[in-house]
Amino acid sequence: MEPMDNMLMRVTNNFIDWGNANGAGMSPLKLQKLMYLVYARYLYSQREPLFEERFEKWPKGPVLRDLYEMLKVFGGSNIEEPLTDVRGKIISIQLGSGPYTSAFREVAFRYGWNSANELIRLTHSGPPGADFHTAWAKTPEYGDYLGYKDILEDGGRFFA
Repeated sequence: MEPMDNMLMRVTNNFIDWGNANGAGMSPLKLQKLMYLVYARYLYSQREPLFEERFEKWPKGPVLRDLYEMLKVFGGSNIEEPLTDVRGKIISIQLGSGPYTSAFREVAFRYGWNSANELIRLTHSGPPGADFHTAWAKTPEYGDYLGYKDILEDGGRFFA
């Protein structure tokens, strides 16, 4: 397996750290959904992707395949420690100000305490009472990549 994209690992570690610091727990499944939400929110606000890897349609929502492969050893358990890069170094993003920090905090504080199952429902159907089809719902087949334009729309609608 190729090493995971540095930005992807940094964002992953920010969520693991946030979950541990706030008692929110961070299972691999929950983490995948939060990664989708921060990606969508950042894409919506900045009109550029946060990291290079693309989300695929899987039965339980959008999934980053490389992240799945790295985290599957945890099963359904919470991830207690940040991930390390190929040199054994922990990398994350120092939160301060700027577009990434804004998107990260909005996702963490709006959705970070939700369960993985609640986040699956969100990525499948949108927020309660929403009348739109999510990028996941619009993607025809399992294993297909979610469309850039559809993710961008989710980034606006999940946070309206």
